Amino acid sequence: MITELEVFDAVRRGYLEFETASNTEILDYFSTIDAESAAGHASHIKGILFEQEYVDLLATQGVEAQMFEATNHPVTDIAIFEDGDVVVELQLKATDSASYINSSIAEYPEVDFVVTSEVASSFDSDMVMDSGIENAALEQAVGDTLLDEAVNPLSPFSVLGWLVGLPL
Repeated sequence: MITELEVFDAVRRGYLEFETASNTEILDYFSTIDAESAAGHASHIKGILFEQEYVDLLATQGVEAQMFEATNHPVTDIAIFEDGDVVVELQLKATDSASYINSSIAEYPEVDFVVTSEVASSFDSDMVMDSGIENAALEQAVGDTLLDEAVNPLSPFSVLGWLVGLPL
């Protein structure tokens, strides 16, 4: 299960201005943004959270992996190491859209992809691997952590949740 702390860590990793921010400061910021901006932020945070979760999952399997320092690293998102050397770089896609992944494969045919479980079965290719992590779980974790319907039922994340089907 993905924790609130992991979501806040993803926010801090993805936004330099939040590196030292408290959870309350982060929540205060997100309560002020409009729904259109919230959708972009949620997608960004979900992608970073996916990277963190996958690297952690690999570590439990004895695989040394690391996210790149920059969250906008060109083409790939994580590196896999063996004996201290990079053996492969992977692109991760936190989505339930097979067409989005197909577009990425067409753009970067030389790269291997790790995808969320919902779409992994749509691909019969060694280039696309199931992460074992569900897109819905990532969306729910971001929504549950950054939503505050009790205080503000019309917050941007509530609207976003309604639009993308997050439980409210």
